[in-house]
Amino acid sequence: MTAPGQSQPVGAPVWVVSGMSGAGKATALAALVRAGVDAVDNLPAPLLDAFVALPRDRAAAVVVDARHAEGVRGLERVPGAHVLFLDARDEVLLRRLSESTDPHPVAEAGSLPAAVAAEREVLGGLRSIADVVIDTSDLTAADLGRRVVEAIDPPAAPDGRAAMACTVSSFGFKYGPPVEADWVVDARFLRNPFWEPELRPLTGLDPAVRDFVWEQPAAREFVDRLASLLTWTLERAAESGRSRLHLAVGCTGGRHRSVVLASAVADRLREEGLPVVLRHRDVDRPDPR
Repeated sequence: MTAPGQSQPVGAPVWVVSGMSGAGKATALAALVRAGVDAVDNLPAPLLDAFVALPRDRAAAVVVDARHAEGVRGLERVPGAHVLFLDARDEVLLRRLSESTDPHPVAEAGSLPAAVAAEREVLGGLRSIADVVIDTSDLTAADLGRRVVEAIDPPAAPDGRAAMACTVSSFGFKYGPPVEADWVVDARFLRNPFWEPELRPLTGLDPAVRDFVWEQPAAREFVDRLASLLTWTLERAAESGRSRLHLAVGCTGGRHRSVVLASAVADRLREEGLPVVLRHRDVDRPDPR
């Protein structure tokens, strides 16, 4: 990752894919290969500069992780490349690792929980410079593959040119904000459809909930202001070399208000000709009551 104020890589992008053991690097690599991305697994860190400098006409990805701990520990920059980091909650990693027959790359740390903690220390530098962090804790293999491909080989703008890649997502604060979000916006100031008995089992994808939200003048003003600011920010970010931005809109449970508003913001950006990925992380969670 380039230092502050430097230009980001231009032309065919190179991505360093890293992350915790059990977070899904093998799944990500397989998805990239299927998508036509040139991908290399288990490259020693000292060879990174040579790999990044190779001439290429399409996106490339290289997996660098704790299997080469000494070369990765303390890594603070990867000049000429972007970094994507796969992570998951410790309890999820432990469950996945307990089902694997592969040795852990830092098994010498002792117990499995100790190995996970040691690996976090080894990879701390790479995670801190990551352009994209994906929490795979609750993702299926298909969802993980799709997220990684969207990040590394995003869709082009309608005119076919490369464009700033924007993700807009909805979520519920009770489940925590998405770790990969660049902006987190709170929509809980709006009246909550959850407290209307006929709307509670529905979601922001249903017309009745959308109508309830749009009846509030503040909702329309919220979208107007947010879309305007986000468009302006995306233009400035692209000028400075950034290639992507993730906006996350949250409400209490992530099923009603945030779904309506995130969908509306995504539609506004698409009207501006921007390629937008829209996700609703918590819309399918069951009604807790």
